[in-house]
Amino acid sequence: MINTPTPKFDSDLTKTILELEHLKNRSLKNTTSESIFLQLKNLLHAVEAVTSARIEGNHTTIASYIEKRDDDSHKNDEQIIEISNLIDGLDFIDKYVMEEPISADFIKELHRIVVGDLTHEGDKRAGAWRDEPRYIANAEHQPPEPYDVPDLMRELIDYINNDNSEQYDLLKIAITNHRFVWIHPFGNGNGRTDRLLTYALLCKKGYIAPNRMRLFNPTAVFAGDRNKYYDMLALADDYKDEHILEWCEYFLSGVRDEIKKSESLADADFVNKKILLPSVDRMEKAGIISRLESNILGRAIRLNTIKAGDIKDLWDRDVTSVAIAQQIKKLRDRNLIKPTKEGGREYEISFDNSELTRVTLEQMDLAGLLPIRVDH
Repeated sequence: MINTPTPKFDSDLTKTILELEHLKNRSLKNTTSESIFLQLKNLLHAVEAVTSARIEGNHTTIASYIEKRDDDSHKNDEQIIEISNLIDGLDFIDKYVMEEPISADFIKELHRIVVGDLTHEGDKRAGAWRDEPRYIANAEHQPPEPYDVPDLMRELIDYINNDNSEQYDLLKIAITNHRFVWIHPFGNGNGRTDRLLTYALLCKKGYIAPNRMRLFNPTAVFAGDRNKYYDMLALADDYKDEHILEWCEYFLSGVRDEIKKSESLADADFVNKKILLPSVDRMEKAGIISRLESNILGRAIRLNTIKAGDIKDLWDRDVTSVAIAQQIKKLRDRNLIKPTKEGGREYEISFDNSELTRVTLEQMDLAGLLPIRVDH
């Protein structure tokens, strides 16, 4: 039976839990448009995936992944596939987590997605509990025997789904994160699957809610100091209450800090002034776009959407509707703007899959929103 120890009333952990409950329940003034937020979510998913893969030894940088992800010459690059798989896992969770229970089938599907099309970082038993012993070098704890895995995972899933008081939700998420890797239920990909499961549980409990513009990168909790992450996991391996609570404090204080940082993404003024407009300005200064193109993109950011008539005054002279249409087409062809609906003539900024992507990520980094540097 998995135990949930109770922290002392005056402990730092209790204060952290109360603060997280406050952060979850307070109403944010969401002024960022849904489309802009969706693009920010796509970028954060890429960062989350790169971060999770790097914890396991993948050396791909955020910048390198963005550059290579749509390049056919890298379609067989296992390090790129590994990251793309993790993005697919996050997208799967976003789509199904609120409809589906956390079950063995759900967890196995996450694993199947994680290790798909991989050799070195794959698993010959994708989507199935391991049937062989696993050994962890230089670790006191060694995973249980394979014949114990089904019962241990059944116990963990029952623990996850037990209808307990809400005050224990966060402790249970932290304990589940540790218990999963303690069991090591799969032949490979356990850490990556565990971090996806943590994302799913935070969604289930309302701490991550993309449809309400509540989004953050939980893997960032571990990214800054990988050695400390492993040390804290190892500390809790003996399942003494005090060590489990230390793990929970480490994990949940990181979650709190990441939520605080990411709340700014719901503020259109912050997103525009700190991320999008500086990104466009840097593109112009680098000679990647012209002054006119910079002005058009800037207006699209400030107004959320633009039509041809909204930008006519940006030319130094009288301009024909044909010339405006040609300029819009150039920006569309470079994927710097996109129609708000299929076949429409109203356009919005496009930055999650274009020349703007890298510089936007760099601005997010400068704003303190990323756990690792874009090019490191």
